[in-house]
Amino acid sequence: MIKSLFAGALLTLAVAGSAYAATDTEMDVRIDQLMGEGTHQQYHDFFDKLQKAVADKDSKTIASLVDYPITVYVNKRKTNIKNTQDLIRVYDKVFDKKFSEIILEKKYSDLFARDIGVMVGDTGELWYSGICTKKDCSKFVIRIIAINNNY
Repeated sequence: MIKSLFAGALLTLAVAGSAYAATDTEMDVRIDQLMGEGTHQQYHDFFDKLQKAVADKDSKTIASLVDYPITVYVNKRKTNIKNTQDLIRVYDKVFDKKFSEIILEKKYSDLFARDIGVMVGDTGELWYSGICTKKDCSKFVIRIIAINNNY
């Protein structure tokens, strides 16, 4: 699965191949089709955990959900975040009120899914996906792979 993504390319892909679901069940089916049979619950649980951590302003949990390194915007400047400690240090500047609201206002059925991951936000503000832990991808962990907070 993809580790680093260009925001413009993601948005183009999102518009080109519509994959929005109307219900949780439809999203489950879509994720199973894209990510592998029976994986939807892991993606749903990840989204629930993400939203809870954002609502609680739990920087440690959010930082543990990210695939590093990751590029974010801090004070409108592109910044490379190398590890959990780096993200925790700038958490309030990355997950500011506007960005947090974008994540919190979404329902699971509002998300957009394609083969590269699951998009949260109408314009690709956050993407998460499975990161293979075995060469054949038979085991994976779900992580945030893109944070596009450059609004």
